[in-house]
Amino acid sequence: GVHLLGGHALCLGAEVGIGVREATKDVARVLAGYNDLIMARLFAHEDVLELARYSSVPVINGLTDHNHPCQLLADAFTIVEQRGALDGLKVVYVG
Repeated sequence: GVHLLGGHALCLGAEVGIGVREATKDVARVLAGYNDLIMARLFAHEDVLELARYSSVPVINGLTDHNHPCQLLADAFTIVEQRGALDGLKVVYVG
């Protein structure tokens, strides 16, 4: 993944407690101070929006209860690789 592009992923466990143990704005400011971007896989979509509101670096929605945009982009890329285009295609997501 990101390591092949020269990046390094940090996995923050439940002990950080974003929005519970630690204020989301504080987590955003600390992470932004050490990183060039934040990809957040959180359940609550509002938590990602709050991270983005207080972060000085870009925040990417990796997964929330609202949507999973990175998966959608990966799926679209795979379809283009296999079919050559998205034109005229109807896609249904179930589950």
